[in-house]
Amino acid sequence: MNYINSIKPFGLLVVLVVALVACTPISNQNQNLNQNANTNTANANVSQQNTNAVPSVSYVGEAGKTALELLKSKFQGVTTKTSGQGEYVTGINGREAGEKEYWGFYVNGKSAPVGAGQYQTKTDDQIEWKLITF
Repeated sequence: MNYINSIKPFGLLVVLVVALVACTPISNQNQNLNQNANTNTANANVSQQNTNAVPSVSYVGEAGKTALELLKSKFQGVTTKTSGQGEYVTGINGREAGEKEYWGFYVNGKSAPVGAGQYQTKTDDQIEWKLITF
């Protein structure tokens, strides 16, 4: 009888270890799903982390919409002026470009080949606007 009583704690330990091992993959899978969900929802952000940082805004393109349409729909305080070449951005989120500044428009890390009003975005485009000093 002592032999059986001494085996009980060992048996309980084995059951706990098996249960822990069996649940581990499910926990990791849920964690990966949560990380993917968080990544997909970050479509628009404003980055001004310190006073020396260049003000910028970025967002993901949407098929059938221009970069300017998306900018106006995602951010407040977007101001524009019209020239012979179309509409150009003078302010974003209330931050107007100064005398020696302009809002530069980039697609996938490269300066855009056309104006924001003409550029038709694609769903995988990364659009960024930076306040450039010249």
